[in-house]
Parts: sequence; structure tokens; C-alpha cells
Amino acid sequence: MAETYAQMEEREISKANQVSADDALKILNNDATALLLDVRDTSEMEATGIGLQALAAPGIAVAWMADLECEYKSHELQDRSRRVLTTCGGSPSYRGASAANVLTRMGFTDVSFVDGGMASLLAAGISTKLP
Repeated sequence: MAETYAQMEEREISKANQVSADDALKILNNDATALLLDVRDTSEMEATGIGLQALAAPGIAVAWMADLECEYKSHELQDRSRRVLTTCGGSPSYRGASAANVLTRMGFTDVSFVDGGMASLLAAGISTKLP
């Protein structure tokens, strides 16, 4: 049976670990190795900036960047034990949850998505830079 978009959102969000924006900022401020992975599209990132400890991975790029054998792999996403927080635009945080699930399936052991995405992080006072 075919799924609706809302059903896909609900499934992805329910499978992923989530963290509040306030807790995400505490993690980023207290763990210099923690990574914020921003999966929004480029125009969204340009409009608000990205977190100072963030890596831009728009859309499906997260899978290529985290792949150990892909020519597009990112050195930032090779350590499967690294603390990774994913963020998208806002709530519901479908894209962030989907990215967290992709990373978990790829072997990452400490990954969560930021509930409320970048909108919540901005409201919580995240410092940003241009992508």
C-alpha cells in the first residue's frame, strides 16, 4: 500500500533519536568533536546561515559524504563514533530525521536530529556563518 507524505514523515521521525535545540546547543558547546550536519537546501542555508560547527550536506548528499568508499566522501563523516546532530528547516523535522536514520543505517552510533530544525536552533540562539 502506498504511503502519504505525512505517513513517511511520521515513520522517519519515530525511528530516529531526537534532541531539543537547547540540548543540541549544550552538546555543541561542550563537545568540540560534535558535528551539526545541515541537510537543508543551499538557498535555505544562505538565508539563515549554518551553525558554526556545521557541515552542509544538502539533500541526499549526506549519504555520499558519509560513504566510506564514495569519491564524494567527507573526512568529517568517516568516524562512525562521532556525535552527529542533523538539522533541517523546521518542524516537523522530516529531513533531519531521515538524515539521522541514513547515518544510523551506515553505522553511526551516536546520531540524533534536532527537533524543530534550524528554526528552533535560531530561536535558541545558535551562532551562524555563511555556508
